[in-house]
Order: sequence, then C-alpha cells, then structure tokens
Amino acid sequence: VDCMWGSWSACTVECGNGTRTRDISQAATNSGKDCTGPSTEICIITSCTATHLSALGATAKQNGDFPDQPVTLAIDGSPTIVTGQSIGSDTCAATINSTNPWLQIDLKAAYLVSRVRAIIFGSSGQNVNVHVGNSVTNNGLNNHICGIFPYNDSTRTRAIWRDVSCSPPVWGKYIVSQRIVTYRFLEVCEVTFNYELEIAILE
Repeated sequence: VDCMWGSWSACTVECGNGTRTRDISQAATNSGKDCTGPSTEICIITSCTATHLSALGATAKQNGDFPDQPVTLAIDGSPTIVTGQSIGSDTCAATINSTNPWLQIDLKAAYLVSRVRAIIFGSSGQNVNVHVGNSVTNNGLNNHICGIFPYNDSTRTRAIWRDVSCSPPVWGKYIVSQRIVTYRFLEVCEVTFNYELEIAILE
C-alpha cells in the first residue's frame, strides 16, 4: 500500500504570507511507495478583511457630532449584529442635521479597497454614496464613488450590514460616506472594508 498525504491545514494567517502543513494519513506498507513532497508550504492570502479600524490606527471625522454619538463609535470594532437585529443608537456615530452629511475615515495608509461594509441605522441608510481615494480635498468627497449603499425601506427601523463593491478595486487612504439629502443626519454604527494585497511571486 502506497503512502498517502492528508489534507493541507488552514493557512496560519488571515492576510499575507503564512504557512500550512499536512501529515501522512497512511504510511507505506508491504513495499509500497513512500510519500514525497513537503509537509509544510507557504500560503498567501491576498484578499483580506480589516475590522476594528481604530485598532489599526485609523481615525474618523464627520460634519458635526450629534450629542453622545461621537464619530469614534463608527470605527471602534462593535457592534457585531445579526442582519435585521435592532440595536441601540448609543453604539452608533451620528452627524448633526445638515445638507448632505458625511463621515470620513482616514486609514493612515493606502489600501487596494475591494469592498466597503457598514452598519447604518434605519432610514439614515438611504442614498449614501461611498467614496474611496487618496485625496483629502473637499473632505475626500472628490474621490472615486465605488457605489451607493443598498437601502430597503422595510428595514428603516433596524440596523443592517450594507455592502458596496469597488470593481475594480481602488487605491485609497480615505473612505467617505455621504448621505445625499436636503437636511437630515447620517448615523453609522460600524465600518469595515476588504482589500487586496499585491504580491509578486518569483518563479
């Protein structure tokens, strides 16, 4: 009976360069062939997710904090919610009422952003553009618009994850959400994003 390898383990990292291992699941017997090849190899995860942005060093600002709802609540790593579950507004950042309110996140480094996710509270999630780019001019609102957060009026009283894909991915240091509305607020509970690594593999 020939030797047989088991399956490869998961990569040791969730982003970047790591390793994975495998074990022999069946040793060779009765003059069977031995296993060949490595038991450890390099693995590369090129599609990554960034959560708890303040822990990564990111900062945020918005066009005026609503009382007791500072902008830092949008990047503090919580809450984690089940889709459609109601949450308290005291875990969310909120702007003052204004025309076209916005929230800007400074990632402190440029990432190749492929998707932006946000928990936006209730009807505040209507008509929200997502800008990604490296310019700080006009608070980052001159940067590329990846898309508009999807909105469903039946969820207006709840907080849900909303996703915008940047296709193709966009290099950006700033992520800015802006609600296009005559005179209202923008209430954002949490923001995360996905990014791609550019890794050169030498033959």
